[in-house]
Amino acid sequence: MTSEALVPIGRAALAGATALGVTCLLTPMVRFMAVRWGGVAKPASDRWGKRAVARVGGVAMFAGFLTALWLWVPLDSKVRMLLLGASLVCALGFIDDLRRLPAYTKLVGQLLIGCLVVFGGIRVTLIQQEWLSIPLSVLWFVLVINAFNLLDNMDGLAAGVGAIAAGFCALHAVLAGQWTVMVLATIVSGLCLGFLCSNFPPAKIYMGDSGSQLLGLSLAVLALMGSWRHSTQLLSILAVPTLVLAVPIFDTCFVTIQRLLHRQNPFVGGTDHISHRLAILGLSTRQTVVALYGVSACLGALSILSVTFKPLTTAAMWLLVLTGLVLCGRYLGQVKVYRVERRVPNLQAPEAWSATTFIETMLVHKRRLLEILVDFCLITSAYVFAYLLRFEGVLIGAIQQLIVQSLPLILVVKLSCFAGCGLYRGVWRYLGLSDTILVVKSVTLASFVSALALLYLWRFEGYSRAVLIIDWALTLLAVGGARVIERLLDEWIGRAATQGVPTLIIGAGDTGARVLQALRYDRETIRSVVGFLDDNVRKHGSLIHGSAVLGGRAKLLAVLARYGVREVLIAMSDPPGELLQYIQGCCEPRGVTWKVVTAGIRATL
Repeated sequence: MTSEALVPIGRAALAGATALGVTCLLTPMVRFMAVRWGGVAKPASDRWGKRAVARVGGVAMFAGFLTALWLWVPLDSKVRMLLLGASLVCALGFIDDLRRLPAYTKLVGQLLIGCLVVFGGIRVTLIQQEWLSIPLSVLWFVLVINAFNLLDNMDGLAAGVGAIAAGFCALHAVLAGQWTVMVLATIVSGLCLGFLCSNFPPAKIYMGDSGSQLLGLSLAVLALMGSWRHSTQLLSILAVPTLVLAVPIFDTCFVTIQRLLHRQNPFVGGTDHISHRLAILGLSTRQTVVALYGVSACLGALSILSVTFKPLTTAAMWLLVLTGLVLCGRYLGQVKVYRVERRVPNLQAPEAWSATTFIETMLVHKRRLLEILVDFCLITSAYVFAYLLRFEGVLIGAIQQLIVQSLPLILVVKLSCFAGCGLYRGVWRYLGLSDTILVVKSVTLASFVSALALLYLWRFEGYSRAVLIIDWALTLLAVGGARVIERLLDEWIGRAATQGVPTLIIGAGDTGARVLQALRYDRETIRSVVGFLDDNVRKHGSLIHGSAVLGGRAKLLAVLARYGVREVLIAMSDPPGELLQYIQGCCEPRGVTWKVVTAGIRATL
């Protein structure tokens, strides 16, 4: 790195430290004033928090932003416009924090502020369709503002994700030599970290709409001020910003779609965000926010790599990321968070009956349609990456023409083979050995038929046999991995869960193993299995699906006290009477429930 570059990097470090220090120092003062003047968010049915917490932390964030900007950033026209837009959007959010504004009023205000920022010259640059840059930029600002507004639904979540996103914006700016953007990004990251000192779980103050909208607009502007906006390809322009801000954007899209599918109002608050669903599954608040920090950091790192990719590679990578997010959304969408009264269609109103029937039919089949869409993306990405691996990342025009010519045929053949082999009749959550064998058979048959089709239509002229072999391997990994991911998420959440009922299983045999699996599939009553007890000394210390055999029955009292066990499940086909009496004598005086679980495990639980 040259000495000329060290000067702006040092300035950026000082600017970020200034924003961090001012925000960190002012946040407790703002909290004190908010509590004194009644600016407190009280528990409500449509909010996750169960404590009364001050909610105007955005005031401290804006003070840190303004101070660092005034001290360290030259006020050119674009910086002045960013400052004006940030001031207006923070004021709009502050008014909403004090007096609840209607959703349409906030939307109109955000659109006007977005238009003002675009008028100041901060927008996407499209060479061929310059007019399109104006509405696209305004909608981008509104989307990201509302995405962070919705993401501010759990202690420390919006501030942490914002700090990570701003950090990657700064790194992009360093790589591009854009020093002003780098300083602005470090300021945003600094104010997020400064606010996080008081906002990390358990939060002492919320940023409120004033802070979340300030953060959203700042990051939306930073994402468009990068050098990638000069690309002539719309996909290349959008790749970096959407990857850096993928977590808030995904949360917004996911919640909106879920509410529309369940006939809920998408413009009101709720406890149905991805963070809330992870917490319902058993993760603690800290585990939830840290997990989402990790996802944001991984996607940010991928955005760094995407800068060096060609448009075709970027498209394939986008499909993989989109598929991964869709799979996670599919998994989290199964968590029950809505209470919807089932309405019986009025047979006297055929038009209402028809509409209801159509909607219900779409809901019934959306799972299979989603599976086909996921496979569509995976097949496309695997085929493109097979060419990239075979030709070491360099795809000349002739090779790209071969991909364009053959990809529609590959998609038709493989999706048809998958459907014909019954790949869309299984339930991914209960994937077993027979399902895995079916995946191998389906992918192998699809690859073989694809090769025959290429041979019949084009005599394999220009096509590489090595590409088809690589494509078979990548498709097998991708399609098989997509069907395993739900099981992996169940396993991970089951092991990490801390909010479930602490449960002990007596009996480390086949029945005990099946009980443990059934508990992990049960999303209505979350249980945290502390381990097994079994009198067979050869099993002591071993692991069954990740849960340890802690010892024999003699350790029952110690285990109950050590882990705070609230439920004991006896997983034996014919438990001895004296064992039942011993367990009853240990459990009932301590208020611990116990039951025998044998056949019909799922129904018994």
